[in-house]
Amino acid sequence: MLGRLLAERGGTVTSVEHDPVWASLVRDQLEREGLERLVQLLVAPLEAHSASWSGAPWYSDGSIASLPGAIDLLLVDGPPGHGDGMAHSRFPALSALASRLRTDAVVMLDDADREPEREIVARWQEELPEWRFGIDVEIGVAIGRRG
Repeated sequence: MLGRLLAERGGTVTSVEHDPVWASLVRDQLEREGLERLVQLLVAPLEAHSASWSGAPWYSDGSIASLPGAIDLLLVDGPPGHGDGMAHSRFPALSALASRLRTDAVVMLDDADREPEREIVARWQEELPEWRFGIDVEIGVAIGRRG
């Protein structure tokens, strides 16, 4: 959907996916819609991460290194936040990518209607006090900005 929007308005998006099968399906869809030039799809295996919470895996550092250096919108919708040991799997996103976020960047965390995601937001605000988040309970998304 972001690729379609950017085709109309301009811009690019980089998406990170841990599941190669799902990434292949997404890549096929991008090609069918002629959006592959607007969407860079990275396949990044999940592994231990220094910023993890409770040992939950996150995307490999090597894969994350190829993300853009100036991010306007960080939409955090992965890794999956369910399953054994995965409750706080999305936690490393902000600290790992904070240096790449533009000053006026927006961070969105999906599934913020779940308790672990609300805990992630609280901990982000505690550890990175320059960020302020609100949670839209109707759509289940936390939205954050600096300041």
